[in-house]
This record gives sequence, C-alpha cells and structure tokens, in this order.
Amino acid sequence: ILSLLSSVFLCGPKRQFKNMFDQKRQTTSMLYLSTLFLTIVVACLPFDSTIKLSILVLLLVTQICASLWYSLSYIPFGRRTAQRCLKKSLGLEEENV
Repeated sequence: ILSLLSSVFLCGPKRQFKNMFDQKRQTTSMLYLSTLFLTIVVACLPFDSTIKLSILVLLLVTQICASLWYSLSYIPFGRRTAQRCLKKSLGLEEENV
C-alpha cells in the first residue's frame, strides 16, 4: 500500500491511475490490486493459522511478482528481457550456438 501511495504522491493520482490502467499494464495492475485486497481480507478473517499463513504467503508472492512485472513495464524491453532470462534459466529455450 505504501509503495502504491508513494508513486501516487510523486506523479499525482490521476496520472498514476491512468498509467496503471493503460492497455499493457491493466492486467498486472488488476492482479496486484486484487491480491492486495485479498491479503487484507484474509489477514482479518478468523480461521486456522496454518491455512491462513499458507494463503497469505501465496498472495504475497503473487503481489511481489505482479509488482515486479508492473515495474518492468516501465523499462524499455524489460519484460521481454525478463522472459528470456526466465526461459533460459528454466531450460525452456534452446540456446543458439
């Protein structure tokens, strides 16, 4: 929440939300905001702590990935480079020799 508010402070709320819901960032923004909301909801619900912790960890990892993917959209070729690095590290892309 603080990182979202800090970027709103730096560029203004109107411009921030316009950028967030731009065509290439819309899906990532919706994923980030929904996991942020669900994290708060799950944290406040009273149920078994083991299940709660598992769900919260999953939501936090998803938040971090969405935030990183959103940030990479501002770097020229950032997303494409990240995809190539992930494919190479996971062995999904053959190297051309």
